Amino acid sequence: MLRMASSYVAVRLLLVLSFSTLFAACASSPDSTTTNPPTNSSAPSLDEPRSGHAAVADDEYIYVIGGLNKAGNLSSIEIINPKTKETMVLRDKITARRYLTAVWDGKESIYIFGGISQQDGVIWQEKTVEVFNTRTQEVTTTTPMRVPRRFNSAVLLNNKIYVLGGSIYYPEAVEKAYALRATSLVTAFDINTKKWSRVANLPAARNTRAFTFNDQVCAVGGYDGFHKWSVFDCYDKAAGKWQLMPDAPDSVSAHSVAVHNDKLYVFGDYDNLDQVLMYDFSDNTWSYVDAPYRASRHNAAVVFGNEVFVIGGTTGGSGPFLDDIQVLSLPLQ
Repeated sequence: MLRMASSYVAVRLLLVLSFSTLFAACASSPDSTTTNPPTNSSAPSLDEPRSGHAAVADDEYIYVIGGLNKAGNLSSIEIINPKTKETMVLRDKITARRYLTAVWDGKESIYIFGGISQQDGVIWQEKTVEVFNTRTQEVTTTTPMRVPRRFNSAVLLNNKIYVLGGSIYYPEAVEKAYALRATSLVTAFDINTKKWSRVANLPAARNTRAFTFNDQVCAVGGYDGFHKWSVFDCYDKAAGKWQLMPDAPDSVSAHSVAVHNDKLYVFGDYDNLDQVLMYDFSDNTWSYVDAPYRASRHNAAVVFGNEVFVIGGTTGGSGPFLDDIQVLSLPLQ
């Protein structure tokens, strides 16, 4: 036990020292590998611009995982210190993939699911489930996904990670001009047994964004390959079925979600990039929020304390890829 505790302290100390050394070096000497500073030099930014990434927080840091930029799929994990807003990059840590999802287990592991990878020039829907250890910074693998898919969304509830929706590639459908089809599939990964199980399907097949509230798994919005959705539903575990909630005032896709107290925030949309929606669970109403949010889609949002971090994204089909770390105080008004 003493050895494990000492190892943990050592890794955390190394992480703190790495942040200090990194930014001292940047201040004292030029580095040809750094990106150009953002227009607003006081605003925090990613070292690697990215879109279609995942972002999760533990009790100390925010982890920005994978994604895409002009160089292709990313295999890096960028760590943000939410207090100082400093960042550092761990390169070549995971299978390079985009349109993935990730979940922290509440202890020391981040589970990484799905997305698109590329091997020997061939695009794959990635089935490998990678596990990033926040203490050792090592990556291992666990039981793979039975049905790999892109644009899936995952959340943790009661030691199970629920993986919702997404799109599946069907080679036999190529001649019909829709090789990618949205799915209503919901699966659960037990972090104790490492086994997968089926859960009741979503009411509507779609790429969506999931979150938890009051011991429920919920999903809002999405895209089915043809249409955007405004649907909002939550899973009643006792009844074993999904319950419809009030529809969002607009259909949304390529968005991100964040929950703080009894408020759900929805950032961006494929078409309405500057849109911010809020759902108030206390009175079950939707509203538009006029927040100081910079327009983007395919970003990722993470709550840490009383702030929400809206990270990266893009404003077009092929870029530009954004290095934004938008930090907004909560609650939004």
